[in-house]
Order: sequence, then C-alpha cells, then structure tokens
Amino acid sequence: MRSPAGSDVESLLEEFRRQLQQEQDPLGGGRGHERAEAAGRCRGTGSLAGSGGSFFSTRPDSIIRTKDSIAAGATFLGSPGSVAGLRQCLDACCAEPRCTLAVLQQQPPPPPSLRCYLFNCTYRGRSVCLFSPQRGYHSYSLEPGSSDPPGLENDDPPVSKAGKDILLQLPVDWVILDGRESVDDHGIIQYEWTLLQGAPSVAMKEPQPGTMKLFHLQEGTYILQLTVTDTMGQRSSDNVSVTVIPMVPSALGCMGVCSRYQFLCDDGCCIDITYACDGEEQCPDGSDEVFCQKRE
Repeated sequence: MRSPAGSDVESLLEEFRRQLQQEQDPLGGGRGHERAEAAGRCRGTGSLAGSGGSFFSTRPDSIIRTKDSIAAGATFLGSPGSVAGLRQCLDACCAEPRCTLAVLQQQPPPPPSLRCYLFNCTYRGRSVCLFSPQRGYHSYSLEPGSSDPPGLENDDPPVSKAGKDILLQLPVDWVILDGRESVDDHGIIQYEWTLLQGAPSVAMKEPQPGTMKLFHLQEGTYILQLTVTDTMGQRSSDNVSVTVIPMVPSALGCMGVCSRYQFLCDDGCCIDITYACDGEEQCPDGSDEVFCQKRE
C-alpha cells in the first residue's frame, strides 16, 4: 500500500506528463519580446525584486496539489526541464508572462539534479493553488507588491558546517555526521555529502536532510565534504574527518571527541552508545560498565 505522500507525488508527475503532451513548447515560439520584459520586471537590478515591485515568496518542502489546483482554475504552463539552480528556474517563470508559481524539484543522487515546473495560479483575480508538505520540493510564488520584501535585496552565500572531526575505536564501525548547523539568511534547500578519502566500501545513508550515516567503517581515516546550496543556488563546502583506530590501544590514543550517538569513555575513547551498560566492558578502561554500577 503506497503512502499518501508518495501517491501525491506520483499524481503530480502524472499530471505533468499529461499536460506536457497536450501543450507543445509552452515556453517558446514568438514570445521573445514578452519574455525579455517579464524577466526584467522580476530581476530588476541585481535582485529578484523588479521595477514593478514583484518578488518571490518561498514555501520550503511543499508541493502543489496539482489536480485540486487545476480543478480550481490553475494552469500548468510547462517545464524547462533540468536547471542549474533556483535562479534559472525563477528566470523561466519570469520569462513566461502568465507564470505565478515555480516549483523546484530536488532529485536524489546520483547525480543530484534540479527540475523546474511552472504554473499560473491566478484564476478570476485570485490565487487558487493548494499545497501539501513534501520533502524534496520547494514552491516559489510570484507576489505583487509596492516595495521589496525585507531582506530580498541582499542574499549572502550559505555557510557549510560539516561538524567536528571524529575519532572512533573499533568495534564501533558506524557514525552519523550532522551538518544541520549550516546556515543561510534565506534557507538551505540542498545538502550533499561526498566521500573524498577513505575505503570506498563504506556504506552511506541519509537519515534526514543534513545528516549522513556511515556503516562498515574500517581502520583508517575518512574525509567527507558537505556542500550546501541556498535558495539562490549559491554553494558552500566544509570537510570533516572520521578516524577509526583499532580496538587494541594504539599510539594515537583517544581524543575525547564523540558524536551524539556515542558514549564517551573516561579515557577519551568513543563507543556505540548502545554498548553502555550492556554487561560487557567495551571501553578500554571499562568505564562504560562502572557508570552503571554507580547507578545501581
């Protein structure tokens, strides 16, 4: 049985395909002058706010309810396909005089890509589009106004924060990296982790946006890079290292830097937090069981 969210996404894509078959080249053919004027009104001088006062408002992690919106009078205008970033998607909306909504879809890797869909949400003078929460989709509505929205005239690049370097001691062979402390003044829409150094046999899984779980780690050093992308397509990267040492004491020792999913031994080593108080000593100094004896 399919989940409601998955069914909603499939309905959206099905509607896109049907509309694309009905409308041939909706963004092309004899509209060069209109396209230039509309793009000018949206972009203005160096920002999305144009001479007419229009700007895009953002609905992060939301998707248009296609069938309901079209039934209420909205129109699907077409899709420019894959885009290099948000700016290109918004420019496509600005280039279509009827466009009032741009939907950006973040497709999962490999390789990560972005797709853009355009809608006219105005029917009989009012906005009729309806939305539902959905990870991987971001909706941008073109709003008229007499002045620029606060903070839109400046858009600083994001700052990627991959977290502190981590040291593990076998038999612990997994760790969760957390890059959710990365920041941007208008919001981050994409987190991308890349293995730069380390055994390629390591397994990687994204539990939720901004985090990365590594499995089957072996003795050695791993370096991963976190790249974040903001709503304007600007990027920032930061690296984090994961060093795995053997179970027997080594000259490297333990540095006392553990993740939130690990137990910090008194000697500074890290073990899987589930090993604490399991009746077996996993810390080299046995402190994972001494702690439990004190509680008893």
